[in-house]
Amino acid sequence: MKKLDKRLFRMIKNTKGQYIAVLAIIITGIFVFTAVSNSSINLSDSLDDYYMETNFADIFVTASGLPEKLESSLVGEADIKEAEARLVFDTPFVTDDNDEDVDVRVISVDKYESKINKLFIKSGRRTLSDNDVIVIEQFAAARNINVGDEIFLRINGRQYKFNVTAVASSSEYAYMMENEQTMLPDPEKFGVVYVEEDYIRKIYGSNGSFNEMLITTNNDESLDQTKEYLEDNLEKYGVRRVIKKQDQLSNGMLSQEIEGLEMMSKSVPIIFLIFAAIMLTTMLSRIVKKDRTSIGVLKALGFTDFEIMSHYLKYAASVGIIGGTFGSLMGTALSGVMTNYYLVFFNIPMLTVKVYYYRILISVLLSLIFCIISGFWGVRNIVKINPAESMKPEAPKKGKRIIIENIKIVWNHVPFSWKIVLRNIFREKKKFVFIGAAVAITCGMMVMTIWMVDIIDVMFNRHYDEFMKAEYNISFNGFQNEDIKNEIAEKIKYRNMEARNEVPFEIENGKKSKIISIIGLEENTVFYGFEDVKGNPVRLPSSGILLSSNLASSLDARVGDEVLLKNFMPGHDDGYVTVKGIIKQSLGINGYMNIDYMNENFLDKGVANGVYINTDDDVARSLNDMKTITIMSKDDLRGAFEEFTTVTAASMIFMVIFSGLLGFVIVYSMTLMSINERTMEFSSLRVMGFSKSEIFNMLVRENMIMTVLGIAAGIPLGMWLVDYMAKTYTTDIYTMNEPITLNNIVVSIILTIIFIVLAQLMTYAKVHRLDFMQALKSRIS
Repeated sequence: MKKLDKRLFRMIKNTKGQYIAVLAIIITGIFVFTAVSNSSINLSDSLDDYYMETNFADIFVTASGLPEKLESSLVGEADIKEAEARLVFDTPFVTDDNDEDVDVRVISVDKYESKINKLFIKSGRRTLSDNDVIVIEQFAAARNINVGDEIFLRINGRQYKFNVTAVASSSEYAYMMENEQTMLPDPEKFGVVYVEEDYIRKIYGSNGSFNEMLITTNNDESLDQTKEYLEDNLEKYGVRRVIKKQDQLSNGMLSQEIEGLEMMSKSVPIIFLIFAAIMLTTMLSRIVKKDRTSIGVLKALGFTDFEIMSHYLKYAASVGIIGGTFGSLMGTALSGVMTNYYLVFFNIPMLTVKVYYYRILISVLLSLIFCIISGFWGVRNIVKINPAESMKPEAPKKGKRIIIENIKIVWNHVPFSWKIVLRNIFREKKKFVFIGAAVAITCGMMVMTIWMVDIIDVMFNRHYDEFMKAEYNISFNGFQNEDIKNEIAEKIKYRNMEARNEVPFEIENGKKSKIISIIGLEENTVFYGFEDVKGNPVRLPSSGILLSSNLASSLDARVGDEVLLKNFMPGHDDGYVTVKGIIKQSLGINGYMNIDYMNENFLDKGVANGVYINTDDDVARSLNDMKTITIMSKDDLRGAFEEFTTVTAASMIFMVIFSGLLGFVIVYSMTLMSINERTMEFSSLRVMGFSKSEIFNMLVRENMIMTVLGIAAGIPLGMWLVDYMAKTYTTDIYTMNEPITLNNIVVSIILTIIFIVLAQLMTYAKVHRLDFMQALKSRIS
């Protein structure tokens, strides 16, 4: 082994504290990059394989009556490859508890195998006879339904018994939401069952027609043209909605999750790598400064600048290679666990986990490049060292008065130990800025993380306590005359009750469009508290429409714009409406109209498809004899929401740990460097009578000042990160527009201080182990 390589190992051993600290940051950054990016790729590949295996539909058509012969006539038109008609409807699921309200979506399927959206059988047999049923896995697990059990469905007021022949997964319901308004899966209250086509048509009474058509195409690029063809040519069959696969509810949620993972894999690791690079630059520049005499001797012995620089760059390269290798291997190992977790949460039965060797190589190269560049920046002054001059001790920097010293009235009252602290801070500006920046980043990320933990609960409570105030949302099976309120009023005692309409429309503004549910409300509704984006109250207008802020942003719509509403209801026309206001809405994406205006322009006068009720009565029991209604309570939604947030809270805990780790490692390593460089100074102070505890307190004071200033800078940084996250992670399901609270900031500051204090305590032992007398004896002359 070459002499310089032996010296390299001694150098690593002598600086093992800082070396391990930088290594920890690099491993963390590469670990996050590899784990999250691999999980994103695995999830995307698993989803693609699942869609291919089950022949996932490219277009979903909903209509009032589609004849079976339409399947064959559509094939070959407008790039259509396959077409399959089916019957779909929601109906009550009969349970032992008469007060329990559970619904299932009944979908007709071929007796042997469907062509499109094939079922992935988990247990049992696929072949169906008349009264057989296949139950979706999420619902079966939540209700403890097994193959061989009997279940009962109430269809058109009559109860039917079905035999469970299989439990299956469906690519159409990988994320099983009832509709856009439920927002969260609740498999105990909503499920999907599959019944043989001819049998379900007979008992449902569909008069030989279907109400949905699944379409696959030859080319994804032609989906828009195919959609337009279907809208134009199927209009006579009462087409209500034509949805492309990217807008399909389950697929849309999965796509947003994959996009979020990709964004996280690109942004978070960069922060760690940048700080690791800065730390490495600082470490090597100080090592070079300390080794000035040794470098001069090596040059005098004939070593070139390139050879000496390569020696120190090996130090940086070793950090990059070891950190990149360990980080990528750990990330690759965990990515399988993360992918498996996502597949269970989203119910994707086909796990595709691969070891991407090229990504391990990319991770190592990324780490190595960062370290080599930062290492070169730290050792670039080697070329300036002259062998003859390096034999002499380096001339000390010329002392200058710091700014505070010029303010005599203040400086004269500063204790001696504090004078040393302040002088050191102002004379080591780079270290001061670096530690301050590390604390700022730590505090900023804490603010963002604590805000995200808090906002999840705030969004739900604010939405259902201040925005949407209905305790019960009752939906009818079809439109009813508004007089149905009188029938309900005879059965329950209520505080408030209003009719409402909830109808899907495609809303267009220029080239941008979105399929959403528009809710028609009574003009002086008590069930909604509308506010604009500035928090000012907004009244429901007698005409026009209110848009939720995320919908307005998606459409690029402003107050006063004319937007087109494409009506999916048979026999009713499309129409333009004026945007009268843009409102805040934490959960969901909707438009809101006066119910009379909606009925007059887009539906029929005096109709409603649901009511909102506030009551202390047991609604499910009181309305048990009304067979064609669906009841959803606020408590049902809260239970589903709390289950959903358990997962999110766990991921936020990891974010807190990562954020704190960054500040901890940087403060710890920089303090260690400061101790090693200032051994002579501390030895002198010991001779002057300072105790080890007093010297440690000086270091604490230095870091305390940098911590306070770092936290002061970290709070606005955290606010910027919150704004960035709010804009980036706003989806159709939720809008992160809640402000940061004082409690968020206080908790973030406390957590930041805890991590910084832990780093300080780790350096306490280092100060007490210093041999101050030996430091005075071993001065190089």
